[in-house]
Amino acid sequence: MKEWSDQSDCSEGDYDEETELFEQETEEFMKDFVAKIFLEESVISQEDKLKFGILNQHSVGRLSFSKHVDNQRVYCKSVPETIFFRLVQYFAIVLFECNQADDFEPAKILMNMCFTFFLQINKDGKEVMKQFIVPYLRDQPIWKSLRFWNAAFFDAVHGEREVSAIPSDTWQSWTVQEQSEYKECDKNSVFGKLGTFLNNMKAFGLGNDICKEFLQKMSIIGDLSEEQIVLLENSMAAAGVDERSR
Repeated sequence: MKEWSDQSDCSEGDYDEETELFEQETEEFMKDFVAKIFLEESVISQEDKLKFGILNQHSVGRLSFSKHVDNQRVYCKSVPETIFFRLVQYFAIVLFECNQADDFEPAKILMNMCFTFFLQINKDGKEVMKQFIVPYLRDQPIWKSLRFWNAAFFDAVHGEREVSAIPSDTWQSWTVQEQSEYKECDKNSVFGKLGTFLNNMKAFGLGNDICKEFLQKMSIIGDLSEEQIVLLENSMAAAGVDERSR
């Protein structure tokens, strides 16, 4: 029994080492790969493209890519045409794999990046317009999944609540009015986030039925007031009219 136990521990240790090594190599590759995407004069080899595709079949690869792209927005959100269409190409690959694996965290990051990076277009030689990535990736299946939107919204709300979390002893020391004001601030935060998510859903071409279902569920969970719900419904309707007029 002792011999089997030692072998088992050794096997687990080897597996952990291999996993850690794989994660390190993936992290290094994705960091370099994303840097190449954002360097206009760089040439991405077929070997790198192949390895990128393989690594994105693993959750660690998808998340690493998404985070490194997210890191790039601090440098510049306006990108030249070459970089813009590289982003469209590689986002599509990762989002496809995310949908296949029900991997929502990197998909949520890339969803935000679709509204972040843009190409400046001269309209009629005068007006400068911002062309975002969104229209080029509307057909990605993951946007049609209500499970994705639910998970992404919960993650966004949870992340903000973690930042503003109040220690229990502090909470207990507050007056009823202070607690009520804090809850109201939290409710307003949920309201704002829900509005943003509904606008994003409409921008990706989702129909009213799925948007209304999402709104109904999240407004109950967020304990929104009837007035807030009506405001969101009106905003959603206006977004739909704007979308049809394009």
